[in-house]
Formats: sequence, C-alpha cells, structure tokens
Amino acid sequence: MSESNTPPDATDPAVGEQEALRRQIDDLTAKLRVVSKAFQDQQSESKAFRERFEAAAKLRAERQALDLVRAFFDPVMNLKRSLAGGWTDAEGLVSGIKLVHQQFEETLVRLGLEPVPGVGAPFDPAVHEAVTAVDVVDPAQDGRVLELLSDGFHVRGQVLQTAKVVVGRHVAPAGEA
Repeated sequence: MSESNTPPDATDPAVGEQEALRRQIDDLTAKLRVVSKAFQDQQSESKAFRERFEAAAKLRAERQALDLVRAFFDPVMNLKRSLAGGWTDAEGLVSGIKLVHQQFEETLVRLGLEPVPGVGAPFDPAVHEAVTAVDVVDPAQDGRVLELLSDGFHVRGQVLQTAKVVVGRHVAPAGEA
C-alpha cells in the first residue's frame, strides 16, 4: 500500500496537532457564537431603548402642546366673548380687549417671556438692533440704549425678537481735544 492510503497513526505528532487545532477552532467558534448573540441582544436592547425614548419624547411634546393650549385657552375664549358681546359703546369694547390683552401678556410671562433691557441698558448686539447712533457728550451714555423704538423679548435666554434701539456714541465737545 502507498503512504496516502494508510490510516493515520495516532502517535503521529501531526495528527495530535490537527486535533488540537480542531478543538481550538471549536472553542473559538463557540466563543464567537456567544459574542454574536450578546451583540444581537445589545442591538435589540438599543433599538428598544431608542423606541421607548422616542415614544417618551413624543408624549412630552404632546403634553407640552396641551399645556400651551391650556395656557392660552382662557384669553382666547375671553377675546371671543368680548368680540361677540354686542357692544353699543366703543369704550366698553376697548376696555374688554385691554383686559384680554393683559391676560395674554400674563400668560406669555408665565411661559417664560421676558423683555429685553431697554433705555439705559448697555447696548448688546445679541438682544438689541441699533437703528441709529446718536452723538452724546456724556461719556456715561456711550454704548448705552438711549431710546427704545421697538420692544424686544427673549424666552429662557433665547431671543424671540431683538429690540430696535437708538444707541449713544460719545464724542468730545468741540472745545475739548
């Protein structure tokens, strides 16, 4: 018989090495399956977390929308009643609308609306829009808001509308150098 047809010899070192490699491959394959399963579980858990997070965010947004509608509901209903009141005198209508306007402003303040600092405040380009600058001789008025042309507002640090202002610009009087 030729050598290729002979059964492997159990004492042959190559056979032992092959068996050791097969066991190592089997061990590594088992470990890979465990790691793969753990990875799939982690991916499933991440997906489930993302879905729960998105659902919670949607629910929060819906609650915020409901809270916002609730905040404005009374002023809007009062405006509706004021307009449907069948007023015979303009003063009564104006008085009613002024009360509703006050309710709207109070609601906006409760929601975090704050006015931008006006006359006397230092000019801040983040919240003020300088429409013009006016020469002033008093150095204390340099860079200060001298006149408020249009109100500005911010909500929790976010500018909603810049204030349009006139800003002082110091110039030395003609006699000084």
